[in-house]
Amino acid sequence: MATLHSPRAKDANKNRSARRSLVSDAFLLSTGESTGHKISPINITDEIYESVIFIWFDPHENLNTHLMGPLRAINFNVQTFTDPLACFDTIKSSQQKIFFISSLCNNELIATVHDFNAVEAIFILDPNNENIKGDFPKLFGIFNQQEELLRMLKEVFNTFEEIQLEEFAFEQDKVFLWSQLWKEDLINRKGSSNRNDLIEIARRYYRDNTRIIEIIEEFEKSYRHADVISWCFRSPFPTRFLLHALRSHNKAQLSVCRFLFADASRFFQQHSKHKSSDQVYRGMKLSSELLDKFETHVGQLICTSGFFPCTKSRTNALTLASLPTYRPDLLSVLFKIDCDASSLFTELSNKHSTSLIAFDACMAFRIVYVNRGQMSTVKLKTAGDAGKKIALEYLEKHPNETIQSLRDELLKPPKPPTPPPRIPTPPPPKQLTPPPPRTPTPPPKPKSALVHIKNSIDPVISVEEIKAQKYAEQGDIDMALITYQRIQPVTVRILNAMGQLSADRKGDYDYALQCHQQALKLQEASGENISDTLTYLGNVYQSRGEFDLALDHHTRALALHQVNPTTESVAIASNLIGIAKARWGRHEYSEAIANGERALALQETLIPPNETSIATTLALLGNIYQDSGDSTHAIDLCTKALPLFERTVPNDSLILAELLYKLGIMQSSSGALDDAQRCLEQSYKIYRKLLPRGHQDRMSTENELRRVIQLRQKNKQKSQTNS
Repeated sequence: MATLHSPRAKDANKNRSARRSLVSDAFLLSTGESTGHKISPINITDEIYESVIFIWFDPHENLNTHLMGPLRAINFNVQTFTDPLACFDTIKSSQQKIFFISSLCNNELIATVHDFNAVEAIFILDPNNENIKGDFPKLFGIFNQQEELLRMLKEVFNTFEEIQLEEFAFEQDKVFLWSQLWKEDLINRKGSSNRNDLIEIARRYYRDNTRIIEIIEEFEKSYRHADVISWCFRSPFPTRFLLHALRSHNKAQLSVCRFLFADASRFFQQHSKHKSSDQVYRGMKLSSELLDKFETHVGQLICTSGFFPCTKSRTNALTLASLPTYRPDLLSVLFKIDCDASSLFTELSNKHSTSLIAFDACMAFRIVYVNRGQMSTVKLKTAGDAGKKIALEYLEKHPNETIQSLRDELLKPPKPPTPPPRIPTPPPPKQLTPPPPRTPTPPPKPKSALVHIKNSIDPVISVEEIKAQKYAEQGDIDMALITYQRIQPVTVRILNAMGQLSADRKGDYDYALQCHQQALKLQEASGENISDTLTYLGNVYQSRGEFDLALDHHTRALALHQVNPTTESVAIASNLIGIAKARWGRHEYSEAIANGERALALQETLIPPNETSIATTLALLGNIYQDSGDSTHAIDLCTKALPLFERTVPNDSLILAELLYKLGIMQSSSGALDDAQRCLEQSYKIYRKLLPRGHQDRMSTENELRRVIQLRQKNKQKSQTNS
């Protein structure tokens, strides 16, 4: 084994899915009844709750499934790949830091991965131990034994969390203003999230990790407001949940974690009166570009992405900052922070190391100076209410806006560029008899950041629109969107088409929201029927986890559909399903069930009946009943959905696999182990055929099947013993 780097941190502090939705809404999309991107209001598979991804890449399609469990014991978010293009695309688009692990050892692979900004560390498991040439500071070792790789991976990951996993927002950044507005809203808005919501999501997300499940159970039983800071620094749970919610600015995740942030803020306000000023330290490793940014912002404010742990021991901070074996391409930086007596920080004692100094989340500091050298120094001082003042001044400038709407506006993605003007066609040859003069039509004024809009009247479908539709049918969504964006003037139909593609095929709900909102403005200005666009907006808000807005838009659309005598039952059912999902997301189970059953009744009256839509609604109702605690109804409804899907989808469809998995879980929970085993075996058979080894869905089904088989064997042994 050839180890290139071996980090050590002396005296350092070492304390460090709902399962996918039951049935894909692809069926609703194909039948014109789309009511959102996901059925489940808590879709764990598609959500990311940690700020680091472990990527395991094995191009030989012999993924080592024995490695998945140990990897997830270190960091639960593990993704596996056999296709290099899919793997590299994921890395390029990742907003999380990536630890890359591979069984392939060659210069070309390492050089390619090394150049990705998201990649923090590289580990190679290769018994052949090929010789690698080149300077690769992100490469931490080539290992011929799995145990040694895992040991080093854990050590490097722990070090990374101490000296590198931190983000800073500078005073001119939109994220800085967003953070201060979020803090103001957290402190002043009454109400808090339900602790059970966080526990439920965490329990589902970590369902295969017994160690973390034990921490979650302890949290559920013993959490007290007075212990909030200790819990906020309890790793991996809930520390990684909290950090990712703040770094990703994910509205749904922040809402679920709100009670912890609110309790922490109150704790700091009540327990942070100190007798005198103090100085604390933090040792980190930063890129040269980030240190440059500190240098150019001296005198200005910054804020951190989390609670920003520090220490009173300058020696310990220097030890962490000067680790020679951890990423030698990064610069050693010592942060010195002056704290006045009113600063919002507290001290957490630790038996195994020096005390931890914790600052409140997103706290503002002022940069005093930056001294560069072999050990660079950044001097900060706590800034009191300076960050709050900026937030209040911004609120005063926008008196008609809510804090939430202002925060949403700040985080909107950059607007797509306006397409270049078309080259005008040359004028026709002069006619002998000129036509009567016409009043020239002025060019359309830009009414939207999306496109220039002339009016909202849909013309006959153009050649470009047909091209866009063909691109969409072929699965080339990016080219479809580009083609739509070139069409001038844009219409409501085009805007809604772009919105649907962005939401349903790319998961880009922010851009979809812009498209549908612009379409709505056009229709309202011209007095057109807005019911369909309201439905699209309701679907997008549902996918974003904004259940109140989803409910409002679907309710408005339903009212318009019901007073329109030409409305088809399919459209009404679509809104009823949207309302059911929004109610489900708000945990209003009885109302969700009532609307879902109304939709089902409408679908069953259609001639001919659409069995796929009926099955999807049955499965949706089964999910809602299960979450409401009524397993009997849940099993009955999903059992009714099964033969309908079996008649309408291929027998190796992932839709069937998901339904069978969910039904097996329900049956297992109710004690029907024989039925559960049959469903899980069928589900696993499909997943084994369609998904590679190590895929999360396949592994979860296999683990659940194994658990049910073991339970049946134990019950059989008990019955034999008793007899």
